[in-house]
Amino acid sequence: MTKRFVTASGAEVQLGRELGKGGEGSVFEIPSLPNQVAKLYHQSVDKLKQDKLRFMATHGDQALLQYAAWPQGTLHPSVSGPVAGFLMPKVTGRDPIHMLYSPAHRRQNRPNAAWDFLLYVARNTAAAFETLHAHGHVLGDVNQGNVMVGVDSKVILIDCDSYQINASGTLHLCEVGVSHFTPPELQGLQSFRGVKRSASHDNFGLALLIFHLLFGGRHPFSGIPQKSDDLIGIL
Repeated sequence: MTKRFVTASGAEVQLGRELGKGGEGSVFEIPSLPNQVAKLYHQSVDKLKQDKLRFMATHGDQALLQYAAWPQGTLHPSVSGPVAGFLMPKVTGRDPIHMLYSPAHRRQNRPNAAWDFLLYVARNTAAAFETLHAHGHVLGDVNQGNVMVGVDSKVILIDCDSYQINASGTLHLCEVGVSHFTPPELQGLQSFRGVKRSASHDNFGLALLIFHLLFGGRHPFSGIPQKSDDLIGIL
């Protein structure tokens, strides 16, 4: 694989060792840019995805960068070549949120994480979602693996290239999702292709993440009424 790429401005980027590999692409370190990493796609990127990444790379303000590993520059095989990947902040020293809301994992990895810490994480997760929504974007694929938490309780959202992005009126949809965090009205879909998401859809997943966080990984819909009148007080 090619180890040398250029940014949209023509700056050369030399890739280092591979840090991780997924179904869509691989992430590489950049020796000359220790605070950034590069994501390179396995397959050629279609024009719509290229347009989406170009927009994201030029519209990542400080508010977004505070809460998300937002694309900071596109990568190309040559100055006039297509988008092959992008640069993004390097996220280190953080664990997926499920490692925190699982009591067993929390006891092992964060033994000093008490109730107040969980509340801070819940607040920061909500703030991250709100910041994304304030920019007109939707996470879409809410799941337990794309919310990363540090020892400072700060939250960073990852996998940003899959988000639903409002590019000045042009909507680039999120076409993936995890059923566990999908709201009832979207359950049962064969595919998310062509489905426009909303902030309310995200907020269902956010509420579930926070419930997991504060109630030991339990699901709010996991209870089974023992008597027919158990829900009378709720209805």
